[in-house]
Amino acid sequence: MDNRLDAIIPSKDRALQLRLLLETIKQNANNIFDKIHIIYKGSDELYEQGYEKLQHESILDNIVWVKEEDFVGDFLSSLTNGESEYVCGIVDDCVFYKKVCATKELILDTFDEDVFCFSFRMGLNTTTQNYLQPTRQYKLKDYTYSSHFIKWNWTDWDSVLNYGYPISLDGHIFRRKELSELSTKYKFDYLRQWEGVLAGNTRNDKTNNLGKHMTAFHQNVLFSIPANCVQDPPLISGQIHHYDEKSLNELYLQDKVLDLDAM
Repeated sequence: MDNRLDAIIPSKDRALQLRLLLETIKQNANNIFDKIHIIYKGSDELYEQGYEKLQHESILDNIVWVKEEDFVGDFLSSLTNGESEYVCGIVDDCVFYKKVCATKELILDTFDEDVFCFSFRMGLNTTTQNYLQPTRQYKLKDYTYSSHFIKWNWTDWDSVLNYGYPISLDGHIFRRKELSELSTKYKFDYLRQWEGVLAGNTRNDKTNNLGKHMTAFHQNVLFSIPANCVQDPPLISGQIHHYDEKSLNELYLQDKVLDLDAM
């Protein structure tokens, strides 16, 4: 079994938030990823300076920086041309908020034939569907439990609910070959469309013959911080605690960073 695992992180205009993610990988998920491919884009010169500054910090020594020229082409190239058997998608506003509690080898050993993906984001504690709607609670049922992991059938859940949504770039691991084939089989023009198109077709296109189960730790080790949105069309974000990406980038260029220890 190939025990190599790479990460792919798309990032746009959020060097400071990306810096926090990298810092949390170093502190809480060290030795999990063999290579980290960052596809980055700055919308103007100041955003570009933010990414240049971050590259010079050298927080991790296994990063492959890819300056975005064409998102679809760059994303597919990083996905299909990598050498590791497994790949983890992560977006730049994620954080590993606590230690990953198993080795990379143990995590990858969960990939039985009936398993489609592993999620760092999900767990028995992730019962709130949307932090803006805290009363919508969904508890995982009919799962198997082992010393480190849980396993459940994602097809038993509605596709709009987290437990029934395996296609995600916020901390999900896939077999690279399988995800590459899905990504080249269906057309998409931007990141949100990639996720939506693949999510629909993983459920509805029976020719894909995908595993019906997801695995995760008992409790999640990663979450995303929806403080702002750089995607187009935009997502609902930052309605409670808003920090726009322009101001954060300006603070970073003034040598101010997000304090991981204070979180």
